[in-house]
Amino acid sequence: MEDGRSARDVFGVALVAALIALGLAFGAQRGRRAVPTVAHTGDATELGGAIARFAMFPTAGRLVVASSDGRTRADFDVSVVVDGHERPLAMRKSEVKVRDKFTLAASFPIDIGVERAIGSLELRMDPGSDVLTANLAVTPDTSGVPHTYALRVGFGQAGRSLFVPGAGTLADLGTTDARALVVDDDAHPLGILSSQGALSVNELPPDLDQAGAQPRVVATTRTETAVHRPLPAAPKVARLDAVLVLGASEQSFWGRFYKWLRTPVARVAGVVTGTKERAHVVGLDEDGRPQLRVAIDEHGHFAVDSPLTAVQWFATFEAVHTSAPVRFVPGAPSELRLDVSPGGEIRVRVIDGDTRQPIVARLIVKGIDGTVDPSFGPDYRASGAGPIMDVLESEVSTPLPAGRYRVAATKGLEWSIDAESVDVQSGHTKLIDLELRHVVLTPGIVGCDLHVHARPSFDSPVTPEDRVLSLVSAGVDFAVPTEHNIVGDYSGPLDVLRLSRQLAHVTGVEITTYNPRFGHFGLFPYPISVNIPPFKGTTAASLFTAAKRGDASRVLQVNHPRLPSGIGYFNVIGFDPKTGRIPAGMRTDFDAIEVYNGYDLATRGRTEQVLEDWFALLNLGKRYAATGSSDSHRIQYQWAGYPRTMALVDAKSSGDGGTFVDTAAVVAAIKKAHSFVTSGPLIDFELLGASGGAERVARPGDELPVPRNGVLRGRLRVRAAPWVDVTSAEVLVGVPSAQAAAGTPPSASTGPGALSGRREVLYRTKIASRPTRLGKEEGTLEQAAARTVRFETELSLSIPEGARWVVVVVRGERTLDDILPSMPIQPLAFTNPVWLSR
Repeated sequence: MEDGRSARDVFGVALVAALIALGLAFGAQRGRRAVPTVAHTGDATELGGAIARFAMFPTAGRLVVASSDGRTRADFDVSVVVDGHERPLAMRKSEVKVRDKFTLAASFPIDIGVERAIGSLELRMDPGSDVLTANLAVTPDTSGVPHTYALRVGFGQAGRSLFVPGAGTLADLGTTDARALVVDDDAHPLGILSSQGALSVNELPPDLDQAGAQPRVVATTRTETAVHRPLPAAPKVARLDAVLVLGASEQSFWGRFYKWLRTPVARVAGVVTGTKERAHVVGLDEDGRPQLRVAIDEHGHFAVDSPLTAVQWFATFEAVHTSAPVRFVPGAPSELRLDVSPGGEIRVRVIDGDTRQPIVARLIVKGIDGTVDPSFGPDYRASGAGPIMDVLESEVSTPLPAGRYRVAATKGLEWSIDAESVDVQSGHTKLIDLELRHVVLTPGIVGCDLHVHARPSFDSPVTPEDRVLSLVSAGVDFAVPTEHNIVGDYSGPLDVLRLSRQLAHVTGVEITTYNPRFGHFGLFPYPISVNIPPFKGTTAASLFTAAKRGDASRVLQVNHPRLPSGIGYFNVIGFDPKTGRIPAGMRTDFDAIEVYNGYDLATRGRTEQVLEDWFALLNLGKRYAATGSSDSHRIQYQWAGYPRTMALVDAKSSGDGGTFVDTAAVVAAIKKAHSFVTSGPLIDFELLGASGGAERVARPGDELPVPRNGVLRGRLRVRAAPWVDVTSAEVLVGVPSAQAAAGTPPSASTGPGALSGRREVLYRTKIASRPTRLGKEEGTLEQAAARTVRFETELSLSIPEGARWVVVVVRGERTLDDILPSMPIQPLAFTNPVWLSR
């Protein structure tokens, strides 16, 4: 390069804030095209076209897009994500230059810790289409250290609906990877997309430093790597792009949107009957994936250029009012007619099949044989969230469009699922009796969700009453309300719902750090009357010390230690399990690690990564309890109780026989690692040894001497409800390095991995998978319980010299979303260690 930058890698980001005039101009502007202009207004530099105006606020890193008719305004914050940390794309106003009437350009510094980079930005509007493209090149100015970059566009939802083609509405999805996102305000839809791969779309919590800040929806491009290299090496250039597409109207948007994606389209025109309300028409592909969503006009008509893949259509309004699906191929000359007239009704009763008593359960209604799944409400209401609802009084009635449905009820991992297929006819009521059975018997075991959210957490719209109901319907016995920097308490909701005998709890808090951010930490039990530990402008040392002050029995837990975006403690502190070193400055005086978090249910790989972290720390002599919790913020997605920690206590403390759960005993069991973690299978594991001449039985959390011959006997049994898949089990042993076992501090000569020790598989077996089984369980309860045993064996384990712990891991392959909507879980369970001594 002539300017000497050939020695530097350039990160090229095509940040396209592109708002395309899709079709003709608005109203009176139809047939005219305005001349693009550049204007300076206050702190903003504005590019104006016929359809849209783009205002750049350089000092704030903001881009404001407005339609020329004044009906739509979208305020975007634009940032670069460097090594997982977000940095606003902000610059001095003087650094922005007007190149011509179509183009703005800027060059500005970007700080990367102690290093620096140079950003070069160009914003250019296409006068023929009102497309605004932005190209950003980030050139590392120092060091040869590689850095990863991604581009992020964020905004407040502010009442807009968010639709992901190929998946559905964002409210239904939470976090998703998608080719595009459509933001719809019922006037001018706005599309955000990338031509270089999927965007990561999710909602981020508000910046707690800003008063009144609200959650942000962000679309983030894939990451690319750039690094400074000395001559004569060629620079490695990383390029990313994103596109914003503004529609001239809602119905004209989709054709231009899909043409931008190079997807063939054809016309679909029709009418929706049976309502005077504002309905939406949804087009699905052959696999039932939504491709577009468009509102009808005031006369019930619609006309849209649709992708050819959208061949199934239905109309919907007020959630449960949907038309029957109609097969219609885009481009057909006929009119598509959809009717949303009232359908029929179902009346469901759910009981315990053995006691014949009513029970709290979750109802799941799924459309089958071409019928569309109903939606009973937004994804944060227990009374109806998408196709599910939590039934408090055992009986519920609800209207449904005419069609065929599978109606099922579940009460969590220990219960069977009963289901019935029914035909719903207009004007008729269908009576359905469902019987669940507690087939996985758990005497002395308490199912716990130790990390769950509701209001007043800033990022959860779920009411405390709905959260309590969702926990009980999932069969959770004990819960900790862990609100962000606020002590949570379920006493009031439990009293109101009369569920105090069905759910025990202790008050707790999730300490959410910022300025600096170095992680989230669960703390329980924590009294409401005591100020929570410092969370702003603090250190791990101050936080951990304050957490235990006054009550040594509290559990301090590292929550989701590998969650990205500066939230996971292990990521921030730089812990690497491959070396086995404790990083300088890493405080280790916590009690538990949330190894299995509900955000990772669909990505087993991240849970496996945290398992590796935990194993490495165990090999370093750290006796941390592993836990699993849902971290649930909603109802429909990321269900409460999945995964969960199963605390091992005595039968009296577990509440068996109708007594209250002993919460102090449960907390003590969790702190001492007397537990196992699961999202499906239940593990019964014990080792047998001798101590003082008598046989001794050790379960997870216990310590057991290894006999001189190095052989331990044991028992392993794996059980699971009829609808849970189980395919393998293995027994692992941890052997610390000689240096770590001796407690010798690392020396300068210590090589990579010298402290991490090793992990060996002592026993491994495959388990025959069974098909999902729904319906009424036959036979006695003993017979039904016997069918839940998937594997059982006596063990004889040769323990390696120097081994310090034994853990069992059980896995399943088939995901659970064949019956549990939006729960793509591959079942996983693991025990806490049995500690070994010589």
